[in-house]
Parts: sequence; C-alpha cells; structure tokens
Amino acid sequence: MGRFLRQSAWGLVLLLFSALALAQTVPPALVNVALNQRVIDLTHTLDTATQQRLTEQLADLEQRKGAQIAVMLLPSTGDVDIQTFSTQLLRAWKLGRKGIDDGILLLVAKDDRKARIEVGYGLEGLVTDLLSHRIIEEQLTPAFRQGDYAGGVQRAVDALSVLVEGGDLPAVDQPLETVDETAVLLALILGAIGGVLLASGKLHWRRGLIAGLVLTVLLTALAAINGKAWPIYVLALPFCLSISAAIFGALWQAKAVFYCVLALMAYSVGLGLVDHYLTEVSFMNWLAWPLAALVVLGLYLVLLAVMRAAWNHSRLGFCVQTLMVLGVYGAAGYLLEMGLDGWLFALPISSFAALFIYGQGTGGSSAGSSDRSSSSSSSSSGGGFSGGGGSSGGGGASGSW
Repeated sequence: MGRFLRQSAWGLVLLLFSALALAQTVPPALVNVALNQRVIDLTHTLDTATQQRLTEQLADLEQRKGAQIAVMLLPSTGDVDIQTFSTQLLRAWKLGRKGIDDGILLLVAKDDRKARIEVGYGLEGLVTDLLSHRIIEEQLTPAFRQGDYAGGVQRAVDALSVLVEGGDLPAVDQPLETVDETAVLLALILGAIGGVLLASGKLHWRRGLIAGLVLTVLLTALAAINGKAWPIYVLALPFCLSISAAIFGALWQAKAVFYCVLALMAYSVGLGLVDHYLTEVSFMNWLAWPLAALVVLGLYLVLLAVMRAAWNHSRLGFCVQTLMVLGVYGAAGYLLEMGLDGWLFALPISSFAALFIYGQGTGGSSAGSSDRSSSSSSSSSGGGFSGGGGSSGGGGASGSW
C-alpha cells in the first residue's frame, strides 16, 4: 500500500511539472496571446488594411519559398531584454519549417522604443546580423521617429522578403492527399460507440465488423465521387475505427476513467466552440492550468490517504511524523525570508515532504493491492500560423529610436 501511494505521488509530481512546463512555453508577457497569425499587433497601431496586406504578402512568400516571417508589435517586453524575449518568442511561435528553421521574427516594443529582427538558424547565412542591423537602422527606425509605424514595418518586411527571395532554400513540400477530416472524425466517433457497445455486450463482434466495413465502403465511394484519393480511405478508416473501438472499449471497463475522458473531451470541444464563435482563447492556458489544478488536488488526496494509512499503522509514529512535517514547514518559511509570501510558499514544500514522511510509516505493511490506470487525451487543431521550427542561435539585430 505504501509503495503504491509513493509511486502515485511521484507520477503526479512529474505530471504537475510537465503541465507547468507547457504553460511556460511562451514568454510570461504573452501567456494569453494565441500565436496563430502572421501579424499580431497588441498596441493597436496598425490599421486593418495594413495588417491584411502584410499577412497576404507573408503568406505568399511562405507558399513560394517556404520561409516564415512573423511580425509582432507589443507595448513592452517588461523586465526581459528584447533579445532574450525575441528568442523565446521565436521558439514558442515555432517559426520556420521543422529541420530547416527558416523563420524570421520582427519584434517591435513600442513603449520601450526598441525593435529586433530575430533570425532562425536556417537563414542566418542569408539574413546576416549586419543586414538585419541595416534594415532596422535604414528602413524601420527612420519611419518610426516620424511616427510612421505602418510604413516602417512595411519597409522592413519588404527588405526581409527580398533577402529571402534571393536565397537558395529547400523546395516547398507539395501537400499530400489526405483523408477528409470529417470522415476521420466520423470514423473515430462511430468506432468509439461501437467499442463501448462491444465491451458492454450489446453488440456482437460480427455485426460490429459488418458495420465497420459498410461505413468504409460508403465513405470510400463518396471520396471517389468527389475525385479524392479513395485508396487512402480504404487504409485509414478501418484503422481509425479499430483504434477508437479498442481504446473506448478498454476505458469502458473502468467507468470512472471513461467518464473522466468524456468530460475532458467535452471540455476541449467547448473551448473550440468558444474560440470559433465567441472570443479567441489560449488553449495552452485553458488546458494546462486546469490540469495543474487537478494534479494538485490529486496530490492532496494522496497525502490524505498516506496520512490515514500512517495513523492506522502507528498513532505514536503519526504524531512524531506530524511534528517532523511541522518542522519542515517552519524551516522552509523561515529560510525563504519572504514574509507572508514565504510562509505560503512553504506550504507546498512541506506538503511534498509530508508525502514521504508519512509514507515511511506505511512501508512495512501490506493490505491488498489495486491497480488503476487513467489516460486522458486532448487535441486541438486549427489552421493557425505556425511551423515546426523556431530554433535560433541569437542571430539578428536590435535597434532603438
């Protein structure tokens, strides 16, 4: 029992830190900004026509050359210097193609009166530090000093586009024929329903197999009528049906886990609907932070179970362990020297320590065993602007006006 609880605690700790790491992918000042556009103006300086023109220009450049250029205007980078900020932002935005890293970021901190061109690894030989510096000094900052921000950004983008156009970059991959997303989604949903019916004994496997074959034939015929590559449907749809049926059939054996997965899927779908119809939301925040809250709740539930086991094992030992936990809390609060905030930070520190202090008291006892597993999956996909690159060695240049 004690071993199981300690292993569960370690797993939850790792999951917590993974969620927090995901939440810190974007620089702190931009955690609520969706990086899904080529031009993002957080200062409301550029008019709609200018943003549309720049977006179309950069999209056309990416289609022909593959390189991705993004523009961001924000009030300030805060306490972070603009070079560090732009490097983090380029990485978070994943500008450029994966393995090529041919991305460029034009960052303008308007209130700081600073600008920087951050260049990905794949373009550092083409858009050198010297050329980046000249573009800032000759094209961007002169216009900014006159209050012409739209003109300065446009000239800088034009100069960067000329450099990219003249470079010898890897050819743009032609899009492959893929299965229609609606067909895949339908196959996954019907497969999940079939898996649950099979697991509950309400559907015989022969009838499920026949239904899967009929669905595959119908969607393949529809694809052939619409002129799509129908052989892909013959291969992909049975795979989606069987995988979905197997996963949800297995989840049905553990009802609590099954309903938790359904709730998480419904929550993800709700976020997608809000993002599409109401207002733009950051999926990273709305998924990572609730996950972190659930992990913290789970840790404290595990802690209560460990304390209960320690109490049942030895009440005298429980009292000694409680004094040890209080000692850890007092030492942490004193050493942090942060006043009230320090004592608040000492609470999670002492809680982690308590997991293992109380757990030692139950290590020698065994009271049966139970194996439980929970799996959750969430995916959000969209046609946002992002590549697979984002690596930069600090190439580029900064300037001010």
